[in-house]
Amino acid sequence: MTTDFDTLLQSGEGDQVEFKAFWNDSALETLAGFANGHGGTLLVGVEDDGRVAGWIGNDKDLRAIVDQLADGLRIEPQVQALTVHGQKVLSIQVSPAPLPVAFRGRYYQRVGNTTRQLQPDALGRLFVEKSGAVWDKLTGDYSLDELDPDAVRRFLHLARPRLPAVAEDEPVESVLRKLDLLIDGRLTRGAILLFGRRPPQHFQMAYVRMGRFKDDITIVDDKFIEGNLFDQLEQVMQYFRQYLQVRYEIPSQVGQAQSMLEAIQRREIWEYPLEALREAVINALIHRDYFDSLGHISIRVYDDRVFIWSPGELPAGLVVEDLLRRPHDSRPRNPLLARVFYYAGWIEHWGSGITRILDLCRQQSLPDPQLHSASGRFEVLFYKDIYTEEHLRQLGLNERQVQVVRLAVQIREIAIADFRRIVPSVSEKTLYRDLQNLVECGIFRREGGKKDSHYLLK
Repeated sequence: MTTDFDTLLQSGEGDQVEFKAFWNDSALETLAGFANGHGGTLLVGVEDDGRVAGWIGNDKDLRAIVDQLADGLRIEPQVQALTVHGQKVLSIQVSPAPLPVAFRGRYYQRVGNTTRQLQPDALGRLFVEKSGAVWDKLTGDYSLDELDPDAVRRFLHLARPRLPAVAEDEPVESVLRKLDLLIDGRLTRGAILLFGRRPPQHFQMAYVRMGRFKDDITIVDDKFIEGNLFDQLEQVMQYFRQYLQVRYEIPSQVGQAQSMLEAIQRREIWEYPLEALREAVINALIHRDYFDSLGHISIRVYDDRVFIWSPGELPAGLVVEDLLRRPHDSRPRNPLLARVFYYAGWIEHWGSGITRILDLCRQQSLPDPQLHSASGRFEVLFYKDIYTEEHLRQLGLNERQVQVVRLAVQIREIAIADFRRIVPSVSEKTLYRDLQNLVECGIFRREGGKKDSHYLLK
């Protein structure tokens, strides 16, 4: 038992571990947060830094705490008084509760190593999640007149290969029922987002803000993109074509193409693969947390990078590393939205979006996009420069090598003398070894003789 607690103490406080020097009301708030989340362990008699100070309590105090848990939180955690490093410690282990847990009429959640009171949006999300429901399947007092029949018809035309059982001239109500967007005569939230004339009328933050930036404070262009999800996707891709540069390539030999006609046709090469950008935008549209009434999807296009972020971190139990596995599980936050986009042909296979993005970028010799899930949002960052510091460190380069490559990006070629100015305290033998390693990695190529050698970015 001591070994287990040593691990907890060394790991420190987190979303499932909390230390309390004394038992008080904040301990009950923490336990409520554990119950509303993934569960957790509270150790009473331990300082914030993990030092065991000891719990000063007896059997009567222990029974009083158990009664508080039963009466105040209506939960039955595992409570034990243990001896750790010669000191008494009270351990309280809480499992995730099937229903939301309140303390004195307020609901709490764990955010990192802190306990916070749930705001109305988050509280609504908690009640829905505990009930087993999902946001896009909730119904409301919406009218069929709020839907755009033309939008439904356009979808049916796209979905014909994957949804042959639904005819293109089928009544709208029948189509919606088959898609589970009309339940017991009531429209779902998903129906409004997918086919509504004005979705923001009901969901104020269901829009995309997209801009072109020279730097973080110089905005070249700024757009608010509204409409149904298909309209938003189409408009975003139109603006990508305006903001990004494109070059054209023509096959040098007829043998490279299937016909003479193809041989003389130009091939568009965008700064970033448009299909990869589209995949990232689709993921943002259908997987964002629509319970978040303060957040919206944001897209920033800079000279050297593109940010796409949306409200909502990855679902519980899923981390970024899981997305990089081939294959990996799919856990759509809004399954009705995902299903409709699949039928429309915009999603190849559930769970393959990130894989397609990585493959498309690698085919164009771009670095892998960076994925982040934190602070209530999910972010995808595309880089145009394959020699960013982050990418170079991922290749295993040391700091000297990172510096010399970044210098070469600016002046295009490097000699030993240039490298020596960056790190004057390192021997010439070490500098040469660093440069030779960059040649072997395929980043530099060496030109010139032994005395006048210099290195160019490949």
